Amino acid sequence: MLQLYVLNGPKRGESYRLAQGTNYVGRSLDNDVRIEDRTVSRKHLRIFRDNDRCFMTDLKSRNGTFYRGSFITPGATVEVQQGFPIALGMAVICVGEKCADEIMPFPEAMGLTMESDEEGKPGSERRRRPNQKRMEFILKLADIFRENLPLRQTQEKILRHILHFLKRIDRASFVLIDPQTPETRMVTSKSKKSHGDRSVAYCREVILQAIKTRRPIVVSNVETEEHSKLVDTLKVLKILSVMCVPLIYRSRVLGAVYVDSLERPYGFRREDLLMFMDLSQRLAIALENIRIVAELSSIADSLDSGDE
Repeated sequence: MLQLYVLNGPKRGESYRLAQGTNYVGRSLDNDVRIEDRTVSRKHLRIFRDNDRCFMTDLKSRNGTFYRGSFITPGATVEVQQGFPIALGMAVICVGEKCADEIMPFPEAMGLTMESDEEGKPGSERRRRPNQKRMEFILKLADIFRENLPLRQTQEKILRHILHFLKRIDRASFVLIDPQTPETRMVTSKSKKSHGDRSVAYCREVILQAIKTRRPIVVSNVETEEHSKLVDTLKVLKILSVMCVPLIYRSRVLGAVYVDSLERPYGFRREDLLMFMDLSQRLAIALENIRIVAELSSIADSLDSGDE
């Protein structure tokens, strides 16, 4: 039985049996697989199943279908390899049993401490924020991914939007690693204002723990957390709240996205964490694409130098 898995969004973890013949994927109710995401077109994708093989066609969608390093040409048919994520706008799906391993666990299953309505009721105040702002943020990210910009430029644009959207956050960073070592390969950071040493815009211990456990790390208020080595480190660094989500592509950890607040606690809420988990899935696909392009470029340069 061939299954399609939803890797992010409200239906994260759900699976659908692909019937023999044609299956439609999109936002409208009449699809075989409905993805409730504004970045997904009403009729986004057609998947044709022929026994154990699948072929997909992008149906001239607004935000495109990104698969194995490039956007599929609208109307063209591409064979789907099982276990490889498929990005429809900001939504990510996958065909095959191995895809189940790519689904990041829900925060509720991890015992994460999220913000409270106490301490000045920051939660109730921010819940008045209209959902429209969240949707605008998601749509802007979808536009960035569609631009197919170089890695550093993509990250800088995303970080600017993160700092604008999360009003209580003071710093945001992408930390990329070599999945084999894992040594730090690239750090991209943005801050709302100068906070001490600008070269260190994140807590290294938080990054390492997120990468090691392959799970989000969340501290909503360092003063109310139980005593631990990590909490002690955050207090020394004067970090009041922190959120870090690993970037995982086909079971390989590529790095993490990190945000923190230095001036007040409760820098985010539960919905922000879920959104970051969705973002991490889509970003990991983009990072892997850039890695593949860099490797091909390196091979081409080697061949050119060998011909000289």
